[in-house]
Amino acid sequence: MIQISHNELVTLCTKAFIGLHKNCGEADVIANMVADLEMVGLDGIKHFIKALDFLADDLDSPVKVDTSSEQRLSVNLKGSSILCHLPSLLDYSLEKLADQQTVSLQISHCHNRWLAFGELIKLAQNGLSVKASWNNGPESIQLVYILGAGQSLPELYLTQQKADDQHSLSIEISRQSITHPLAGDMTQHITSSMQAERKRKAWKQGISVSRENWDTIKSVASTILVESNIVSLRGAGADHQLLVSE
Repeated sequence: MIQISHNELVTLCTKAFIGLHKNCGEADVIANMVADLEMVGLDGIKHFIKALDFLADDLDSPVKVDTSSEQRLSVNLKGSSILCHLPSLLDYSLEKLADQQTVSLQISHCHNRWLAFGELIKLAQNGLSVKASWNNGPESIQLVYILGAGQSLPELYLTQQKADDQHSLSIEISRQSITHPLAGDMTQHITSSMQAERKRKAWKQGISVSRENWDTIKSVASTILVESNIVSLRGAGADHQLLVSE
């Protein structure tokens, strides 16, 4: 194992994403999505390495959003990672929330849902409550992520539950508070205080990562062609757009 800093992790993940030469997605945003999850001890690096397998052949064009319902947005990522598309989908959801108390975003056929962690926290910082849920197929585990307005870290609830739909992500964004599951309904509760303690230690002591995982990301980052303009630093996806279907 080696020790790395938060800045080292963000820098390397930024270079790795740029090295993929994707049209969609912003490298610095994606790198921070990885770091946000890793800093609270929830394996952001491992999830990013898994995502690299999808990103190489991902849908690399604007996604089509179904807005036929005022309070529900639906999008099919067709087997792609959420990394390139989630930030813009959340931005569009906030636009719809201007006229609603609650908006739901249903993302089907997607991967790497754990990496939504940090982007959802940004919503709470804007005074909104958030609930996200998805099922991890191989483990038959349902995860529920709840974050109240103004809170800095979520409550994470895991339950043993089989589901036919194993590749979807459901996100509810609300101006009102969201009810938490009953204690008897869950098999594991990863509290916000547990996450906060892990984060404090990571800032103080650094992040422990296996040499193998670090070298995997470095090998992707090594393909980067260094340019001097801001587009190369932020990735090629600054103008990512959505195709809206009403």
